[in-house]
Amino acid sequence: MSTTFDVEYDIVVSGAGAAGMFAAAEAATNGNSVALLEKLDRIGGHGQFVEGSAAFNSQEQAKRGITVTQEQGFHRYMALSSFRGNADVISMFVNNSAETIRKLAAMGAVWEDVTVYALEQDTELKTMHWAEGEGVEIIRLLEKQAQLHGAEIFTNTASQHLIVEDGKVVGVEALDSNGETIRIGAKAVILAGGGYSSDPDAVVAFSRFGENGRKIVELGTPGNTGDDLRMVEEIGGLRDLTGAMALMPVAKDREITSHISGAGSQPYLWVNKFGSRFTDETVAMNFADAANIIAQAPDAVTYTIFDTATKRHLETAGSDISLGTFIPYHAALSHLDAELKQDVETDTAYTADTLEELADQIGFDRETFLATVARYNQHCEAGADSDYYTNPKYLRAVVEPPFYAVTMTPGNLISLGGIAVNGNLQVIAADTRKPIPGLYCVGSEAAGLWGDSYPLDVPGTVSGFSYTSGWVAADHAGEVIKSAEN
Repeated sequence: MSTTFDVEYDIVVSGAGAAGMFAAAEAATNGNSVALLEKLDRIGGHGQFVEGSAAFNSQEQAKRGITVTQEQGFHRYMALSSFRGNADVISMFVNNSAETIRKLAAMGAVWEDVTVYALEQDTELKTMHWAEGEGVEIIRLLEKQAQLHGAEIFTNTASQHLIVEDGKVVGVEALDSNGETIRIGAKAVILAGGGYSSDPDAVVAFSRFGENGRKIVELGTPGNTGDDLRMVEEIGGLRDLTGAMALMPVAKDREITSHISGAGSQPYLWVNKFGSRFTDETVAMNFADAANIIAQAPDAVTYTIFDTATKRHLETAGSDISLGTFIPYHAALSHLDAELKQDVETDTAYTADTLEELADQIGFDRETFLATVARYNQHCEAGADSDYYTNPKYLRAVVEPPFYAVTMTPGNLISLGGIAVNGNLQVIAADTRKPIPGLYCVGSEAAGLWGDSYPLDVPGTVSGFSYTSGWVAADHAGEVIKSAEN
């Protein structure tokens, strides 16, 4: 017996972030009828916060005399995933990413630069393509392209269940903007829900941070609640590589762009909740690794300690490391003093004329904290860190009162992985390890590229992969539909 639908399309895309928007735009451009469903009241998702996008051997790299080959990208991703990655998925991305840059340029994207994320980090590949207007502009262009070719976009419409007939996904059951259940038929469904980062229970269950996951701050939109993971498992799809998250350090209760977040992210003296130093602070040059360190600390909290001389340095000479466009390299942190005063009032930052007072305010054991600072100051005086081997140029003694402490927490940009796919972005069945007909998954929740962390050594990976996987899946789905009709 055939399923009865309220409405039917060639392709239904669930999720209107970077990957879903590109999938819908490409599918519509190819001549397919398309419905794009978004559970929130606006499109864009985490795609609105994109800074730049990774690509290999692109026309924009060639214009600038930059050579980063597909082979380099493939081997770097395999190594960064500790060879847990899916070679077919990685190959799909590196071999098609240059076409992504071309397609976006044809839609009107203006590529301003190709560079790295952190200028002071020498391990990065030069893959980050910066577009004028960044992610917001790319989403606008994709929306324009999708609507130009007839795609219908439905906000406040949440996918609930996949509809399966004779082993093939044939549609989606969703709640529309009126709270009514609708059954939408489709010859192919492309999932682009963005993962589970907005659901603390899912973060605890799926990430590698355990109960500390509840303390990870959501930095993006609230819609990523693992709906696609649940729907895929309901029909026997395979869960895979769910543990990675793209994290970023952020001062407690602050935005990434705040100057107090910039100060707290510097590679100065970091201590845990017990007042003990615990790492080589130059991990700060890779924001993903730095946030991983914080997320693994007791109660997922750390404190960046500095004195008045260092505060003055940050306000005048500027930031010693960058956080992309959020905190540019050598940017003077002119708002730091005002933000510190605000956060001292809310007990999210601390200042005192003595180290003893600072320890008491935060709740450190005095003896432990004083010994930590004394040991750190010895390293500064010697010009060499014999404990954790921090680069000497970042060693800044804590000697001039008043003293300061900034509370740092891990902020979550997006979860990575979770749904097993092949190189065509088709979802894999758990029992047969074969593709589930009619079902695709794209963007950050598609497994295969990720290991246990965001690979910042290849900057722009999340957005680059999201864009590329979106259109590659749409092309494949369209070809399958066309073949079935002939």
